[in-house]
Amino acid sequence: MDAVFEEIARETVNFGPGDEEKWRQLYEPLYSDDLFEGVQVIRDERYGPAERNLLDVFVPPGEASGRPVMLFVHGGGFFSGDKRWSEKCYANIGCAFAKLGVVTVIGNHQLVPNVTYPGGAEDIQLTREWIYQNISASKYGCGSPDKVFLFGHSSGGAHIAANLYAAELGDSSRPQRDPLFPPVAGVLYIDVPFWYDVRKPVRKKIVGQYYGNDAESVWGPKSAVGLFERLPADSPARDAKKLPTFLGSVEWEVPETADATVKFFNAYRAGSLPFHTLPLFHVLQNHNHLSNILSIGTTDTAQTDAIMLFINTCLGNQQKLSSEKRFRVRFIKKLD
Repeated sequence: MDAVFEEIARETVNFGPGDEEKWRQLYEPLYSDDLFEGVQVIRDERYGPAERNLLDVFVPPGEASGRPVMLFVHGGGFFSGDKRWSEKCYANIGCAFAKLGVVTVIGNHQLVPNVTYPGGAEDIQLTREWIYQNISASKYGCGSPDKVFLFGHSSGGAHIAANLYAAELGDSSRPQRDPLFPPVAGVLYIDVPFWYDVRKPVRKKIVGQYYGNDAESVWGPKSAVGLFERLPADSPARDAKKLPTFLGSVEWEVPETADATVKFFNAYRAGSLPFHTLPLFHVLQNHNHLSNILSIGTTDTAQTDAIMLFINTCLGNQQKLSSEKRFRVRFIKKLD
């Protein structure tokens, strides 16, 4: 692990196309041989009509009901990535959280150039609906459809944000709906491009393909920041209590993504409910744009611990609110 940290420190914020394979190969030997021990993996469940509309479910060991559920959506700059990057990656995420009692779903989504906005966001919606309809089955570990966490890394987080924040905008390209149905217990954005730097040739090309135009006047309102800023004032997606939000970054983040994260942080603060509520903002030391995700399932548990703390805090608050609601109902009935 020390050798990997040294390499991360040498590279700092340098991260370009193709570098993801370098980092994956560095981390592959750090996953233990018993990574899958006790975890049942159900592969390639279909959640929609597109070729890539497939997901894997990682079922925790033992028997329990009402387990929390986490959907992980991989990154890849909108044009690459796969739920099964290798035999152990991203199974490192599925197995690590399953062993902590969380039913973990890892889903694919459509990629540029074979999809345009809002196709990625619609894939997230279809995945959420599949989870809502199926995850409580014993086959999938008796997950609770009311305890679902959305976890997006990099462009995967951008698709989750578009799914949540465009639901109420009356965008002619997608139907209006309640952003928090199916239920969402919390959302985790880690290393997400909420905004784009189209001065970078690769980004300019991909943004143009996905949004139909690389002009900021076109893609800006449809970016995660643009969508959040246009939410109705009373949107539940603005409410930190109704949609707890984890905003994660790393010590050596890609400059474009770091700038976009700060931009979203400020937009969230300016428009959140209760007024000026901040998201939970977490910066992981000793990591870069991808190493934090690859570290899950290794002896370096810092990223895993931060995520589980957020999940358990949300579940505790959810249980507290439910208990208070039941108390209020009993109190009112007693008064009657």
